[in-house]
Amino acid sequence: MKKQLLYPPLRDEFTKFGDKFEKIAHNEANGMYCYKRTTPGGLTYYEVFRAPKAKDEDGNIYHHYPSSAQFGFGTALCIRGGEKRTADKIAFYMANGFDAGRFRV
Repeated sequence: MKKQLLYPPLRDEFTKFGDKFEKIAHNEANGMYCYKRTTPGGLTYYEVFRAPKAKDEDGNIYHHYPSSAQFGFGTALCIRGGEKRTADKIAFYMANGFDAGRFRV
């Protein structure tokens, strides 16, 4: 019998909590990901995060989507779509991770 993973590995598109998630960027150099999150009501958010790691049953390391408790500065940020500087914020964190800016980790 195969053990089920606690966290599923990241995919380019997935659905969670009824919201649709689409990967729009990944910076391999610093491990940052950006996903576009669209709610059933049509609201758009962008989630920028450094993906947490987990091990599968064979001991292989993989990346997964952060849990709700892991959201916060230093691990994952949720940026509302349509704000004046949304694209600038996403580009900044994708390029620099959470090691730059006013809130350093």
